[in-house]
Amino acid sequence: MTIKLTSRDIGIDAETPDDCKSLGDVRQAIDTIDKQIIQLLGMRKGYVLSAAQFKETAEAIPAPERVAAMLKARQCWSKEAELSEDFIVPLYAQIIQWFIQQQTHFWHK
Repeated sequence: MTIKLTSRDIGIDAETPDDCKSLGDVRQAIDTIDKQIIQLLGMRKGYVLSAAQFKETAEAIPAPERVAAMLKARQCWSKEAELSEDFIVPLYAQIIQWFIQQQTHFWHK
């Protein structure tokens, strides 16, 4: 599944970075993107916590084979987005580990 977003889809007035008229425009666009990323991470958390109901034990939560597959997919996606896998893979490893902790805590409630 590939979703292609445009700047306008997320509330940025400039169609491309080159369309920005000032440093303020660039900074506003970056802030808008960062806010969207954070909101999406919040949405992701809801799905991660929902997954806990399908795990029979807390030991099933880490799912190392799933984590390995996820990191491989994100590595491929990073290439598609022209981002360094050396940046994206460790970033997602950290994100995934944090969400595993959240799911484990939620599961024990």
